[in-house]
Amino acid sequence: METLTDLEKGIEILMPFLMQHHFVLNTHDNLGNADSYFTQVKFINKNKEFKIGYLTSVGYLIYKYEDLKVSHDFYLDKLGFAGKRKFKAIQTENKLLVFKNILHDFEFLVEDFFAGNCTKLREYSKHPENIIKLYDKRAEMAREMNNRQSDEIRIEQARKKFINKDFKESLELFRSLENKNLISMLDEKIIDYCTRYLDT
Repeated sequence: METLTDLEKGIEILMPFLMQHHFVLNTHDNLGNADSYFTQVKFINKNKEFKIGYLTSVGYLIYKYEDLKVSHDFYLDKLGFAGKRKFKAIQTENKLLVFKNILHDFEFLVEDFFAGNCTKLREYSKHPENIIKLYDKRAEMAREMNNRQSDEIRIEQARKKFINKDFKESLELFRSLENKNLISMLDEKIIDYCTRYLDT
């Protein structure tokens, strides 16, 4: 998918800098379906974490030290680089320019985050204007939407398995659902039939 290709090329732009500061790719989670992907990419260095949230472009950047977090814009603004930062989380045609802007902004964070002890990050994370919860909520909403879509697909597969008399697989698919509220009265009858059939 083109969106993910853009993201992978963007990560290649950031990797030399991140590796220089001993950050390694920890997870690359694609949360989506054939039409839309929300992706979270995490880089870890011991108790530090750098996270990218990506849909059609970079939506947010998070810096984390242990359990304390700040967003890219808030962090740089508090450090006094509001007028110098280039990453603005604005959708643009040039997907790779966004990553070049992020790389440019990394230089402002070397002393505190990448090479330092996150003294300022820890201080700013407790600031009442730190809007990190908004980013966490967006990520959680995307995850929930993906889980629901996956469960809807599983239900369709379970029904087909039942029609094809594969009762064991049908029942396993129904049991694997995270959103049990998607189960209809028809599905409940299928589950009951499969359970009774397999118990005999």
